Amino acid sequence: MFLALGLLFILAFITALISMRDLGIPAEIEKLVRARRLKGTIVFFKKKVKHYSSSSSS
Repeated sequence: MFLALGLLFILAFITALISMRDLGIPAEIEKLVRARRLKGTIVFFKKKVKHYSSSSSS
């Protein structure tokens, strides 16, 4: 019984690790974060990501 539960736990853990590859940060967000410090709002649309800065210089 414990062997079956242990095997099921290991299988579920491996499946969860494989599925985490899909949860990466989008390239648009990484580009914004690397370019400058973010202050403002990021809005996610279906086809694009828009950053509205809260600084008065932009």
